[in-house]
Amino acid sequence: MTECKLDGRLAATFTSGPGDSAVVLLHGFLSDRRAGGRFDRLADEYAALGLAVLRFDFSGFGDSPGDVVDGEQLLDDARAALDHLDSQGYSRQVLHGQSLGSAVALRVAPERPRVVTLVLTGALTGAGDDRPYPFLGDEGLAAWHRGEDVHLPIEGSAVRTHVTVNRARPRLGTTGTQAELLGAVKVPVLVVHGDADEQERRLSAITAAGAHLLPQGSRVAVIPGAAHTFYDHQDTLADLVTGWVRPFLNEGTR
Repeated sequence: MTECKLDGRLAATFTSGPGDSAVVLLHGFLSDRRAGGRFDRLADEYAALGLAVLRFDFSGFGDSPGDVVDGEQLLDDARAALDHLDSQGYSRQVLHGQSLGSAVALRVAPERPRVVTLVLTGALTGAGDDRPYPFLGDEGLAAWHRGEDVHLPIEGSAVRTHVTVNRARPRLGTTGTQAELLGAVKVPVLVVHGDADEQERRLSAITAAGAHLLPQGSRVAVIPGAAHTFYDHQDTLADLVTGWVRPFLNEGTR
C-alpha cells in the first residue's frame, strides 16, 4: 500500500494487485478516502480477492487541494483515477461509489470501456437537480441564496474543518433524466440501500422507480436495519459487494 498523487494533485492510497483487475473507491460527501474507516475495511476485502485498490480524496475533500466543491471537477477526479489504472495495465476495472461517489460513478462509467461493473452503496440513482445541498440549515440556506460560500463542518479529518459549497459552482448532474442517466450505463450494476433512516428510504424509492432502466444482470439489494453510512452493517455489506464482484474477475485474479 502506497500513498501517491493522482494527476499530480489528488491525495490517494494505492494497493497493487497480482492480476489485471482493480477497483476505485469513490467516497461520499463530507468524507474522504478512508470514509471513517469503512473504506479501509472495503479496501482490505477487495484486496483479498486479488484486486488492486485505489482510493483518493476528491478535490475539496480530505488531503486533496480545492476550495469549493465543483461537480465537473469531481468527474475529472474520477477520470484521473481511472487513467492511473489504465497506465498500470489494469484492464478490468470496478467502480465502487458511496452516496456522492455513486453519482460520480454513474456519470463516468459510460465513458470507460474497461469498467466491467459498478457497485453503488447509499446510491443516488436519480437525475440531479439544482436544489441546495440537503445538509444546509436555515443560516446556510440563506447564505447559499445570497451566493456566498457555505462551510459545512466535518469530523475526523486531520487537515480540514469543513467542506465548502457555493451555488456559483456546478452541481453534479443538474441536467438530464433518470432514464438518460441509467440508460447510458452498459455494464451490470449492484445497488445497495438500507432502510433505517429517512435518507435511505427516499433514495431506495428513487432506485426502485428506475430499477427497470438498469442494465441486464443488475441487482438492487436492501440491507434491513442499515442506515445511509452502513456503519453498523459493514460485515453484511462486505459480503454482499465482494460476492457481486467476484464473478467479474478473470482467472488470473484470486
